Amino acid sequence: MTENSTARSLLYAGPAIVLSMMTFALVVYIPAYYATETGLSLAAVGAAFFAARLWDAFIDPLIGYYADKTNTRWGRRKPWIAIGVPLLLLTAWWLFVPGSEGGKSITYLLVSIFLFYVLWTGVQIPYLSFGAELSSDYAERSRIVGFRESAMFVGTILATGVPALVFTSGNPSIGQILELFFQMSLIILPVTALLLLWKVPEPKQMDSYVPSLKETLAALRRNLAFLRFSIAAFLLWLGLHIYNAGVLLVIQHQLKLPTSIFLQLVLIQFAVGLIVNPLLIRLANRWGKHKTLGLAAVLAGLSLPLLALIPTEDKTWAMLLFGLLGITISPIWVLPTALVADAVDLGRFKGGGDQSGIYMAIYNLMVKFALALSVGIALPMMQWLGFNPETGAGSKALVAVTLLLPLAAFVPAAWLLFTYPLDQRRLGVVQRWLARSTQ
Repeated sequence: MTENSTARSLLYAGPAIVLSMMTFALVVYIPAYYATETGLSLAAVGAAFFAARLWDAFIDPLIGYYADKTNTRWGRRKPWIAIGVPLLLLTAWWLFVPGSEGGKSITYLLVSIFLFYVLWTGVQIPYLSFGAELSSDYAERSRIVGFRESAMFVGTILATGVPALVFTSGNPSIGQILELFFQMSLIILPVTALLLLWKVPEPKQMDSYVPSLKETLAALRRNLAFLRFSIAAFLLWLGLHIYNAGVLLVIQHQLKLPTSIFLQLVLIQFAVGLIVNPLLIRLANRWGKHKTLGLAAVLAGLSLPLLALIPTEDKTWAMLLFGLLGITISPIWVLPTALVADAVDLGRFKGGGDQSGIYMAIYNLMVKFALALSVGIALPMMQWLGFNPETGAGSKALVAVTLLLPLAAFVPAAWLLFTYPLDQRRLGVVQRWLARSTQ
């Protein structure tokens, strides 16, 4: 990898810092804020976020398709990012810092979360597609997503570490933490987005032909490798999110540790992930991205149950195990989009156009569907098996669902990945054929 391509990858990765922070806020803080500090009922907040998820699933493929069809003198991806970033920050302000009156209205929450998801997707899909198109080289694609996911890890580290540094004199409200998140985003995102737009060249469009929506769907059906990977990705994220749905309860009721330690453990996990990321990329390029991801699925499934073996109130062992999870879980965050980029080339070979946007949108849809389904599976199953979150009774049910059930998703995902047909050699054949056909 040349010095120029390294600089390009670093500049491309910058906006991922804020996208990661916003993701963390959406998962950890925003639902809790509207459910506890605005006076809205749990049922109302839950219904609003469920409706927003359905809306998000609907708009993902549409934005991916129209982002592929965009054709301007500034390129396909940069106009979406340039227009979307300031609008995303505006909707983030409405959602993160609603004010004393606005946040108490369910209408306000619905409108702001719906608008936020539109702008979020309008930036994220073109941004991911931009990265997929920066290089056609198998190994360099891994490095590019490695830089981006390292930036994501940095964002998560900032999300967990900065509030602890800023609010040293007391216990801040969730609203104060969200306001801090917005202030950080308001500084970091415009700067990193401007550097990307200014310094990173718009990727060259591989194919000037853009199929219709009907032709796009037909081409996707012919790309059996991508369909296989989509199922594997869904299972990977389903297993991971089932664990995420119950991990805080495991810390509270199984390990008997204070809730405040949760952010410290997350910080350790992502810090270790950031450290091992260069080694992960080397392994993926030497052994194959699909095999490395399959191995990660197996190791993640085997490492999660170790949480149940930690002695209660033992903070040291908990920190060590979360460090291990930083190694075994990190490939699930890092490698999938590089595999999606490879599948785009196969799609062109199968008769589709240059459609990174729609491919990234479908991958994102699988991730979001897995997130929604994981909560619908994990929490009711815990209750059905006898776990009581108020008293902690039935902790064996909690352990079974949170730490053992993910294996049921990880194992078939690993099989799909170990037998995935599009390796480096076959991708090279596809790319050579594409190069000859466009000459």
